Amino acid sequence: MINLNKVEKSTFILLMAAAFFNGFIQGLFYTQDIIVKKALHAPDWQVTLIVMLWPVSNLFSIWWGKLLEHSPRISKYFLLLAFAGRLPLILMLFVGSFFPYLSILVLVFSFNALLSPAQNTIYQANFRAENRGTVFGINASILTLVVLTFSFFSGKLLDINEDWFRYIFMMVGIMGVISSLFLAKIKIRKNSFRTKAFISWKQLISGPIIRTLEVFRINKYFAYFERNFFIYGISYIMLLPAIPKYLVTYLNMDYSQTFLAKGVISQLGILFLAPLAGKIFDRKNPAYFTFFTFGLLSLYPFLLLISSFYLHQDFVNIIVYLAFFIFGIAMSAIFISWNISSIFFAEENDVSMYQSVHVTLTGLRGLIAPALGYAIMKLIGIQAVFLVSATLFLLASTLSYKLYLQMKNEKLILNKREMKYFIYLRKIFPFN
Repeated sequence: MINLNKVEKSTFILLMAAAFFNGFIQGLFYTQDIIVKKALHAPDWQVTLIVMLWPVSNLFSIWWGKLLEHSPRISKYFLLLAFAGRLPLILMLFVGSFFPYLSILVLVFSFNALLSPAQNTIYQANFRAENRGTVFGINASILTLVVLTFSFFSGKLLDINEDWFRYIFMMVGIMGVISSLFLAKIKIRKNSFRTKAFISWKQLISGPIIRTLEVFRINKYFAYFERNFFIYGISYIMLLPAIPKYLVTYLNMDYSQTFLAKGVISQLGILFLAPLAGKIFDRKNPAYFTFFTFGLLSLYPFLLLISSFYLHQDFVNIIVYLAFFIFGIAMSAIFISWNISSIFFAEENDVSMYQSVHVTLTGLRGLIAPALGYAIMKLIGIQAVFLVSATLFLLASTLSYKLYLQMKNEKLILNKREMKYFIYLRKIFPFN
């Protein structure tokens, strides 16, 4: 059991409620590329645009972070997310072609970029350091339980009638509004916001870029950590255009099978292991944490590569499901690290800007990685995408371990300096 004080308990309850309803949104995010591929018969280049939406929209995050950094209260941003970034999903009722589908998701993902830095503000302000990872892990499990349940049943429904995707989107939009309203009810004690609450348009446009460079300049380990995450992200995102193509075209999977792989099996690790991973995260250096998980994640594209040599065998789906299962185990740790590692590096600074930098870099690699994956898939083949992805995961793992050693060695050096200073004081001021 975790020892929560009064503020932590009340915040935890509201976060659990928000996580439950947000699970429907996350489930849709995992499967909307399959829907556009099968229900709207989108060609590969349109699927690539769809999978780029989440990472590219994260480019807006440093601007959201700049606003959050100057805001002592963040409830209004969750209300904005509810009605501008979730409710528009109802408009999917009237969608019959690709570009209206794309337009609605552009709006939804653009506002979604404020969610992570705003939630990080809650975790930094209302939870003690020894509880953050554990609480986040429990909420991740709740969210994931909804994701896999939603994915399983929505896959079954779409196998009956794929036109029902419009009603699924409508229902998810309503659930997203409810989730954001629960977050808006959370009261935070934020003392780290920048005292000048009003910022000019010039500051809003250029300030986030300058602030990003400042964060990297004053915190070199955060910069190295983000470099490693950037490499991991390239590897992860370059797979996104290939996965729908591989499952639908190469393996001829139906909605139930694809949603089982992407929305159920891939989430089992997060469902059962996220609380444990959160508890470990509270006790481990984030660089060491990611060293292990990036390495484990390399097995995901490697197993997909192996499965591609057995396309006409009855057991090929088992290999693919195993790949997604391992993906889920690794992501139980990466999900936590991705969301709250910034708090470790921000220390006493306002974490909203640190997390915004982290999320925005997701957008930057989102401009590169899907196109890279698409180009490799078209010019060389889908197997090459899997091979390059596995290699980059291993590179990110190696660099993370190197960073961990650097941070560990510097801490030892500082401890030796402190000991010398203590010995020096003992000589001047002897005491028993």
